[in-house]
Amino acid sequence: MRKLIFSCILATIILSPSFSANASTTTPTGQPMDLPSSPNITLPLHGEAAILVEQTTGRILYERNMHEEMFPASTTKLLTALVVMDHLDLDTVIVVGPEIHNMPTGFATGVHIEGEAITVRVLLHAFLMRSSNESGRVLALEVIRTTTGERDMQYIDAKPRFSTLMNAKSRALGAENSNFNNPYGLHNEFHFTTAYDLSLIAREFANNPILMEITGTLSFDGDSMEGRTPPYGSESRNLSFRNTNQMLPGAALGHPHVTGGRTGFTTPAGHCFVGFADNGNLSLISVVLRAQEDTRWVDTRMLIDHGFQNFQFRTLGSNNELVETVFINNPRLGESDTLDIFMREQTSLLLSDDEYNSIQRAISYASRFMPQEDDYGQTVLRTPIEEDEAVGTITYSMGNATLFSAPLLADRQVLTRTFDSDMDYYMDIFFSNIFTMRGLPYWFGFFGTVFGVVGTIFAISTHRRLRRMERWDTIDRRRRY
Repeated sequence: MRKLIFSCILATIILSPSFSANASTTTPTGQPMDLPSSPNITLPLHGEAAILVEQTTGRILYERNMHEEMFPASTTKLLTALVVMDHLDLDTVIVVGPEIHNMPTGFATGVHIEGEAITVRVLLHAFLMRSSNESGRVLALEVIRTTTGERDMQYIDAKPRFSTLMNAKSRALGAENSNFNNPYGLHNEFHFTTAYDLSLIAREFANNPILMEITGTLSFDGDSMEGRTPPYGSESRNLSFRNTNQMLPGAALGHPHVTGGRTGFTTPAGHCFVGFADNGNLSLISVVLRAQEDTRWVDTRMLIDHGFQNFQFRTLGSNNELVETVFINNPRLGESDTLDIFMREQTSLLLSDDEYNSIQRAISYASRFMPQEDDYGQTVLRTPIEEDEAVGTITYSMGNATLFSAPLLADRQVLTRTFDSDMDYYMDIFFSNIFTMRGLPYWFGFFGTVFGVVGTIFAISTHRRLRRMERWDTIDRRRRY
C-alpha cells in the first residue's frame, strides 16, 4: 500500500535529473598477443647421448639420443648409493673383509685395507667422491648381509642379490630401459642404461640432502670411524682423497653453480658425467654419456648454461588479478552497470622466453550469465550474480596444450532489476532528500501540484456555482414576466 501511494505521488512530481543513472564506458581487458616461438636450439655437443632436466619438475630442457642404450660406467654409483640409503644406517660400522681383493684390472683404487673399521657414511664418501670400487663391494655385501641376516655371506653370492635390488629400485623410479648387474659400473653387456633413465635416478638422488652433500664435497680428510673406537680386532684409519668431479667450485674446471655429480669411465662406455647445478632459481641435472675426457666437461657446461640462460619459472595468473570489467544486463537503479571480474589462483611453470611470449589467454563465460554482446563487442552478463561466484574460466594455452586454467569470480553481488527494486530505489532517494535542501524542488513540485489541483477544483466548483446561479436567475426572470 505504501508503494502504491508513493507511486501516485511520483506521478504528480517532476523528477529531478538526480534520478537518472549514468552508464559506464569501461573497456574490458584485452588479450595478450600471440608471439611466434623461436626455432629449437641445437647445441654442438660431443657426447653421443645427453639430457638436461629441471630437477623439481622433471621437465626435459634439452636432449640428444636420450633413449639410446649406453654403458653407464661409474655413474652407476648414484643408484647403488640410493639402495644403500634404503637399507643401512649411516652410523653402521663395517669391518672391511676380503671382498676388496681380486678387483678387475684397472678397477682397484687401494683406498681400503682388510681389517679396516669404517662407517657407512665414510664409505659413501670414498664411493661417491673418490669413486672407490672396493667401497661399492663393501657396501653391497653389507646390504645383503643385513637384509638376509646371513652374516657369513661372501661378495660373490651377494652381488646378484644386490643387482636385483638395484634393478627393482631403478624400475620403481621409472627407468624401464636399464639393467644393472654390479654396484660400481664394471663393464658388462648386461649392464646398461640410457641418458633418460639415468636422469630419473639422478632426480631421486638429488632429493637426498646427505648424498648431495657428499657429492658436493671437494675433498675428504678424516678418520674412518669418525672418532669412535673400532671393534675389537679391527683398526681405524685416516683417509684422504679428492672428488673426481672437476666442475665443483674450487676444482680445476669449477663452475659456480655446480653442486655435485658423478664421473664414470670404461673404454666401452667412454667418459661419462652426471652433474647437478643450482643457481638459486633452477635446479638442473645434466647427463653426458660416451664423450671424451675433456669434452664431457665442455658438454656439461654447455648444457647447464643453456638451462640457466634460457629457462625460468614464470607465474601465470594471480592471487587477486583484475581480469576484465564487463557490463551488466539491466542493472538495478542506482547500481553500476559494470562488474569487475577477478581471478584468485596462479601457478608457476618452467618456460623459455619464447614459450612464455607465445602463451595465449582465453576467457569464457558460462552460458547462464552471458546472453549476448552489445553493439560495441563488449561482454554483457545476465543477473543475478553472487559475490565471488564463478561466472567463467580463464585458460592459458600454448599451441594445443592447456597450461593452466582458473575460475573467474565476480567482485560483488548483482541482483536482477524489478518493479519493486525501482520503487525501493526511488523511495530511498525521496525520503533521504525530502528534508534537505535537495528536497526543495520536490516540495515545490508537490505543493505546486497540490495548489494546481485545488485551484482547478475550486475553479471548476466556482464555475459550476456561477452556472447554477445564472440558471436560477434566468428562471426567476421568467417567472416575473
